[in-house]
Amino acid sequence: MDLFESGERSETAPKVKPRPKEPYTEEEVTQILLACDQLGRASYERSRAQGMVLLLRYTGLRISDVITLARDRLKADRIYLHTMKNGKNIFLPIPPLLRETLDALPIPKGTKGQSKYFFWSGNGTTRAVIRGATRTLARVFDISGVKGAHAHRFRHTLATALLEKGWTTEDVSDVLGSTPEIIRKHYAQWTAQRQERISSLAQDVWSGKFLASSKKSAVTVDCKEDNLVDGMGFEPTTPTLRTWCSPS
Repeated sequence: MDLFESGERSETAPKVKPRPKEPYTEEEVTQILLACDQLGRASYERSRAQGMVLLLRYTGLRISDVITLARDRLKADRIYLHTMKNGKNIFLPIPPLLRETLDALPIPKGTKGQSKYFFWSGNGTTRAVIRGATRTLARVFDISGVKGAHAHRFRHTLATALLEKGWTTEDVSDVLGSTPEIIRKHYAQWTAQRQERISSLAQDVWSGKFLASSKKSAVTVDCKEDNLVDGMGFEPTTPTLRTWCSPS
C-alpha cells in the first residue's frame, strides 16, 4: 500500500522543485496565431480567438479578465489593467496590431443594445463565458501543435520580455498585479539574464573605443572633501566647481 494512502508520511521523500516558468518563443506565438485561422467554419470565432490571443500576449491579463474586458477600458492606444492598492490606475500601451484587431471584432452574439464588452454579450454568467473561452483556446492550442501551450503562459511571456528589457521586478509586478516577491520567486532566472545583458552593455560603454572618443571631453567635479562618498567617490548630485579633462 502506498504510504500516503495509509496515512503514514515518508521521511525520505524528495522535495519536488517547481519547474521554471517558460515563456513562449516568437515562433510559438506565431504558430498559435496561425492556428486561430483554422478554427471552426466561420470568421466569427476565428477573429475572436485571435483577439483573445493578442490580448493575452500583450497585456498579460488572465483569461477571465480578457473575456470580460469592457470596451471603455481601452483608452486611445492604452488599456486599463487594474487599480493598485494605493488607488492609482495602471495603464499599458498596446501595439497598433492589437488595437486594430479589437476594433474589428464582431459584436458578441446575443448582445442586446449597445455592445459593452469585446467578447461577452453581457448575458448569462461570467463563469459560463469564461468556460467557453477556455475551450476555444484549448482547441487553438491543440491545432497549433505548441507543446505545453496554455493561456496563463502568456503572463510568463510578458514578464520575461519586460525583465529582459530592463524593467524592475516592481515594474512588472505593477503590470501583472502581483507582488515583487512573487515576480522574484518565479522569474529569478530571467532577472539574472537581464543582469548579464546590463553588464555586457556596461563593458561596451567603458571599452577602449568609448574612452578614446571621449578623451577631449570635459568633466566637471567638486573636489571638496565633504562631498566625497565613502566607497563611491564624488557625490553625483553636488554642484560642480572646476573642470577636469582626461589626459591626452
